[in-house]
Amino acid sequence: MHGLPRSLFGRLLLFLAGGLIIAQLLSAAILLKDRDQALYHAIGGHVAQRIAAIVNLLDTLAESERQRLVTALDLPPTRISLEIPWEQTAEPDERYHTALFRALLQRQLGADRTFQLEINDELPPPPPPQDRPHWLNPDRSPAWRGRTDRPPRWRMQAMMLGLRNFVVQVRLRDGATVTFQQVLPEEVIAWPGRLLLILSVLLVSVAILAGLAVRALTRPLAVLADAAAELGRDIRRPPLDEGGPLEVQRAARAFNTMQERLIRYIEDRNRILAAVSHDLKTPITRLRLRAELLDDAPLREKFLADLDDMQRMAQTSLDFLRGGEDSEPLAPVDLNALLESLQEDAEDTGHAIRIDGAADQPLRCRPLALKRCLANLLDNALKYGQHAEIAVRDTPARVALLVRDQGPGLPETELERVFEPFYRLESSRSRDTGGTGLGLSIARNIARAHGGELSLRNRSQGGLEARVELPR
Repeated sequence: MHGLPRSLFGRLLLFLAGGLIIAQLLSAAILLKDRDQALYHAIGGHVAQRIAAIVNLLDTLAESERQRLVTALDLPPTRISLEIPWEQTAEPDERYHTALFRALLQRQLGADRTFQLEINDELPPPPPPQDRPHWLNPDRSPAWRGRTDRPPRWRMQAMMLGLRNFVVQVRLRDGATVTFQQVLPEEVIAWPGRLLLILSVLLVSVAILAGLAVRALTRPLAVLADAAAELGRDIRRPPLDEGGPLEVQRAARAFNTMQERLIRYIEDRNRILAAVSHDLKTPITRLRLRAELLDDAPLREKFLADLDDMQRMAQTSLDFLRGGEDSEPLAPVDLNALLESLQEDAEDTGHAIRIDGAADQPLRCRPLALKRCLANLLDNALKYGQHAEIAVRDTPARVALLVRDQGPGLPETELERVFEPFYRLESSRSRDTGGTGLGLSIARNIARAHGGELSLRNRSQGGLEARVELPR
């Protein structure tokens, strides 16, 4: 799946964090809705009681006294007016909040009282700078409609709450109309910061705990993967700790059992190979002694040459079967000195090898096995390319050894096939064309036994390059 993290830890953390965020958003939505309804109950009940008390008081007053009382009570957030005529609304608003407040208001005013109600999200105009807070205009439509002179943040919060103000018109006993407008204060409309802070703290806490839990669950997999990678370099590495949860214990126990079986298999194979090597050397040595007794010199030379081929083939086959894995311990090796010794050996046979670059620090490896690996590559380079070069590229994580020649190279389709055991581009296995087809296979086995890799490529300027990469 594209876009997902590649690691199991990243994917589990993504799924858990995503689920937690969705759950917290849903919880916040439910809590805010419950808070919204609770506010309507509390505010609606208070406003209904106040409106009913004012209406009952206005019913007992004369018109002049009513106006003075309305002027005195016309203060934010409750605005009162006797000047707006009765306007019958076209359709009753049946939203939950409107129906709730209508029921509360009807209960306070009484069943025989006529009134109409509108709950909207529009804002009233600010009071004019006059002695009396006259905020209504009887020559126009009701003044609470279509005004948007509050800050955008307040407007957004009010729209999220679904309510800005109550507008109520009530018929007095003598037929007059009194209009009330109750605007919600900003502290009521504002986001519940404390609640959101609690939800945020809960989300962060649970996310951290989920991350720690996922790390604890995936860490045994990482340890198992590291152990499997190290097993290729050192079959006798210390066994895994079999502690932790039941599933981790079972996986570690199975891994340790596999390691023990591999060690027993390798030990049995080495014993068999040692026995075969000994048993082959004995008859070859007897045949060599008998061949020396032949009087016919040409025939004797042919016998001895065939015996040399048999001994070489047996030795290289045994080396391949060992796979570069023997009892030789790992040790820090001066790679520069090792390459110089290979250079001197080649010069003793009349060949020239150039070394480009140097290793910055010793490499922990099996010295004899690594020397055999590089010697096989150099033999091929000198055999088919006449001249050889070793380039050293050292980094803190890996060291790369590039063996280059100036030969004809290989067809692209053969670059991997030549690593197959006993595979050779020539159809013969004569001494002139040389080898048994195991040199590159042995070299790759040794590189992989060190946790590295061996690959071939044709150079653009001609020749073949064998690249040995070994971890530090």
